Amino acid sequence: MSINVKALKISMLCSLIFSALFGLVSLVLYFGEWERLLLVCLFGFFIGFVAAPEFEPKAFKKAWLLQLSGGVIAGLLVGLIFGLNNDNIVAVALIGGFIGWTAPYWIKHVPIP
Repeated sequence: MSINVKALKISMLCSLIFSALFGLVSLVLYFGEWERLLLVCLFGFFIGFVAAPEFEPKAFKKAWLLQLSGGVIAGLLVGLIFGLNNDNIVAVALIGGFIGWTAPYWIKHVPIP
């Protein structure tokens, strides 16, 4: 199994740009609320990760799998940040996976700061 370097670069670049944009807005408006900044940056990273296949669809062979796994990971991180119990972390990860899987339908409606 080979790694598509172009897809990896696009994913990381989109994720970092979205995370920085979302984090900058949060930093300016809510300076000092570091947990909020972490969550907003995580949300921006998730949006960038699932949006990358929509920006450059030819670079991604299985975009739905990337978006699904990005949603699961984002759900796990949110569950861990909020200190949820294991059952709730699994539930949040499943919800995140569903949101990631349906990303092609809703990503075009997300306002970018």
